[in-house]
Amino acid sequence: MFKQLIKPFVSYKYLLFQLTTREIKARYKQSIIGYAWIIFNPLLQLLVYSFVFSVIFRFPTGGIPYSIFLFVGLLPWIYLQTSLSSSALVLVDNSNLLKKVYFPREILPYSIILAKSIDLALSLLLLAGFMLFYRIPFHPAIIFTVPLLLLQIILMCGISLLLSSANLFYRDIQYVTTLMLLMWMYLTPIVYPLSLIPGNLVWLYKLNPMVGIIEGYRSSVFNYPFDLGTILWSIISSLTIFILGFWFFKKSEKVFADIA
Repeated sequence: MFKQLIKPFVSYKYLLFQLTTREIKARYKQSIIGYAWIIFNPLLQLLVYSFVFSVIFRFPTGGIPYSIFLFVGLLPWIYLQTSLSSSALVLVDNSNLLKKVYFPREILPYSIILAKSIDLALSLLLLAGFMLFYRIPFHPAIIFTVPLLLLQIILMCGISLLLSSANLFYRDIQYVTTLMLLMWMYLTPIVYPLSLIPGNLVWLYKLNPMVGIIEGYRSSVFNYPFDLGTILWSIISSLTIFILGFWFFKKSEKVFADIA
């Protein structure tokens, strides 16, 4: 199984690079402002959510400016949301390729996630600018965002493998994905702090693997204590989801060309 996992990144790395590059170019090909949307999209969402939840609802954020509190959770969420939305469609959109050429099919959803990683990297520069503006110090703990990001990518890969393969069998999956992501966002402490969740429901709430990841990002950036139990659960659940997603994808792969 390990050989199957690393094969797309070793034997087919050039194809992965080409598909990733194609995805980046195609996304903004006929857009007026082009690649500027990489910055404008999270910035516009930040402005809307900041107005609604800091001016109207006034969520407590422990002395951290709400826009920074929000951005630290919003950027990785946008990364997940856009990656999974596009991954659900990637096999259907590349049906001709599936029928003509042999390659590890998981390269297609992986290329989507890799392309969205470029968007995330550029958006993080915007976050760094906000932190400098608000004079938020860069603590050494910020290095822990790297393993947390790798954990999030593992989770995203598992879900993208499930969604992309399931959508070939049932095209309703692409519509369900949109609704699922909307509900998932509001069940994750992105626009509000975890402290607002009633104490008797926190254990249930933390079953969401993104709770540990988002809270881990905030702990890293703002130098808060880490909730190691919640992060451990995120590790276990993310790895489990990836294994299930990879298993389902490879099990279904042999009929992709027939039903695409």
